[in-house]
Amino acid sequence: MRRFLSKLFGGGPQDGIRPFKKEAVPVYLTSELNWLVRFTSYAFPLVLPLSSMTECPAVVEWEDDMKAEEALLCLEPARKSLVRFDSYVLPLFEEETISIARPEGGDPLEVKLFRKQNSPKDTKAPLILYLHAGGFTVRAAPLPMGATLFTKLLNLDDENTRVMEGATWATVYYRLAPENIYPAAAEDSLLALNHLVHKMGLGGGGIHVIGISAGGTLAMETTMKSLDLVDSFVVDEPMVPLQTLDGNKWSMDSPSFRRYSYTNQVPVTWLDWSFKAYTGTAAAPEDTKDLCIGATPSSVDITGGSMNVSEWVKRSTSVSLPQLILVTAKGDPLQDGGLAFKNVYEQVVQAIEAKNSSATDGGNSRIKHFDTSSGHTGLYLYEPGVLHNIVKEWYVHIRRAYERKNDINIEQ
Repeated sequence: MRRFLSKLFGGGPQDGIRPFKKEAVPVYLTSELNWLVRFTSYAFPLVLPLSSMTECPAVVEWEDDMKAEEALLCLEPARKSLVRFDSYVLPLFEEETISIARPEGGDPLEVKLFRKQNSPKDTKAPLILYLHAGGFTVRAAPLPMGATLFTKLLNLDDENTRVMEGATWATVYYRLAPENIYPAAAEDSLLALNHLVHKMGLGGGGIHVIGISAGGTLAMETTMKSLDLVDSFVVDEPMVPLQTLDGNKWSMDSPSFRRYSYTNQVPVTWLDWSFKAYTGTAAAPEDTKDLCIGATPSSVDITGGSMNVSEWVKRSTSVSLPQLILVTAKGDPLQDGGLAFKNVYEQVVQAIEAKNSSATDGGNSRIKHFDTSSGHTGLYLYEPGVLHNIVKEWYVHIRRAYERKNDINIEQ
């Protein structure tokens, strides 16, 4: 029956080669999910045909012109299906596109800057670096997602608290895989942040990083490697691989990856393919036929060390760590990866406090965790109240940083 329903509803934990896992629960039987999600998420493949990318090679011989052209043609339909969403951004913002030269040469990095209409360009206002979703292989509607979040932050300002007046929202168009494997996207994220701060002088009123899905993973590394700059970071349902049992490699396999394998919101076959594409892991079907989907190991740590407590501790020169706002979701194959990062950052906070007797953060006050109930990124459609609470929490920390950096105290 499960096999029948998997085929009937267009998704599931099988790719025709690897074994079916008994832990997988059909979406409509997943009791912890929002009831609306359980009966509407089957339509997602019609809107977002991400699974079509799994027919493309994850590792390409780019020096072979014919193979390169074939690969790009294979990737094009899924990527184009997402680009159309960017046309729905309302003209609420002033937009500026900048190009940043890469140290190694090649095409420059594109970053789109958004500000509230008719607001001044203020170097003492907050800077928000946005790292979009898309499994490192597509651009998952960076403009409408960014517009939604930026608008909600702007709406939290009132006549007495113009914290977001003049704020800059910077969307990074980092390089995608399989054309560019790790650490390309991470390097672009860091390059963008450093250019915006050190070359353009932005972020005088606080620097904040937000990433969704794959962008959440980039937000983790970008923040860890910029602890002297970042005031808060939002890690929203990150694509975090976990260490294999031998501790030497990484894979996407986890209990949540297996349990939620039927989801259509973010197909596990596509996540598995994207992980291989970003790590440059070439795996022949006959070599992985006995592994469950997501269990293909890689020696590449796409988190850049941000799942390692000691990496954070050795980079910290201050008692105060950036505020973490973490979002995970029931029904999301990536849930366990996000929870694992929560555990890592809790240990980081404890280690920093142990090193500094003057620390008074009180442990978990540096972490705010929201666990939603609508699958991967489903809160943007199904849980507007939860999304409002997340943004409201983030705004509190943006405001605190703004007051601290400008040495003011805004009246309530």
